[in-house]
Amino acid sequence: MFLPKEKNFFDLYEKLAEKIKESVEYLEQLTKDYSTLPQVAQKLNNLEDEADSIVHQIVEELLYDHTRVTEEKGDIRFLVHNMDNVIDSIEKAVNRLYIYRVKNIPQALYDFLPYLKEAANQIEIGVKSLRNIRKNDKILAECCVRINDLEDEADEINRKWLAKIVGTNFSSIEDFKKTLAIKEIIDLLEYAMDQCEDVANILETFRLKGEA
Repeated sequence: MFLPKEKNFFDLYEKLAEKIKESVEYLEQLTKDYSTLPQVAQKLNNLEDEADSIVHQIVEELLYDHTRVTEEKGDIRFLVHNMDNVIDSIEKAVNRLYIYRVKNIPQALYDFLPYLKEAANQIEIGVKSLRNIRKNDKILAECCVRINDLEDEADEINRKWLAKIVGTNFSSIEDFKKTLAIKEIIDLLEYAMDQCEDVANILETFRLKGEA
């Protein structure tokens, strides 16, 4: 098996997938009660630290795993790196809302949320499927396709907002600054979706390699 067979590795992958879902849940909390922004920003910061610790643990264990070639270790590192990037991008988006003192929650966050939420669910299903790739091949394939579809749909949302921003006539420097802040948040949410797609791509690589 090109993936580490030890149960601990799969437990760590799944913990990281759970952290992705948790980060999206915090994002969703903001859409229900934006007054919790300071608390949510701090919780996401803590969550990102926890995710980093999981990635570090996986990398450290790979260093002492002599049963796999460098390419295989690189595939695993790529998986967890991109999973961590999803969380990191969401944390940064919420952090920007807090730092820039955005008074009202941007509509763009509502627009991206359903795609991030479903992508997080699909990543969790896909990662759990790694415990038995042969048995779960169909499930894994469906997850990868769905995540790629979601990223394509999120691209349309991004293009819609970009066109809106480009076509805006600013009445003041303050309006311009506010729009720049919103643009950065949109970029971060879009990047989170891009990273979800990268996770799907490496899951597809695992599926193609299968079991030895």
